[in-house]
Amino acid sequence: MDAERPLAVRAFCPFRLVVDEDLDQLGREIATSVAAAGSTLFEEGDPADGVATVLEGAVEVVTGGRVIATLGPGSLLGELSVFVPSASRTATARASSAVRMVTWRAADVRGRLARHERLATAIVADMAFVLADRLDRRTQDVVALLRAAGTRLPVSELERFRSRAVE
Repeated sequence: MDAERPLAVRAFCPFRLVVDEDLDQLGREIATSVAAAGSTLFEEGDPADGVATVLEGAVEVVTGGRVIATLGPGSLLGELSVFVPSASRTATARASSAVRMVTWRAADVRGRLARHERLATAIVADMAFVLADRLDRRTQDVVALLRAAGTRLPVSELERFRSRAVE
């Protein structure tokens, strides 16, 4: 294994909080992969098996045949797999250019927390900031949609929509 790899990936989320003493263990837990432009990294519905960080290149996130995001260096993919063991991919990821990524597998996160508490906690804590930001953006999107719908729909329709969304 390249001795500098764990140190280099520490510049990227979710590895930014990893301390020097845990770099060797981090090196044992991550895998680097390369994908050619145009290749599919994973398909919507595939089992989610880990969180990946884009080190180089660009990844398109596609759902319903539409590109909903383009992610570049430092972006995370698959972060829910760490928290939801039965998670499946919610979108397809496709390399829009040559991509180099680092993956931290989602399997046995609780066991790794017990064995390497400081390392696993640092990774999970770093992801928490990303998840909080994404949740905030989605909440703002929903509020904006409800406001727009509220200008055209009667209150009874909004209540029906809200009750379905909460279920």
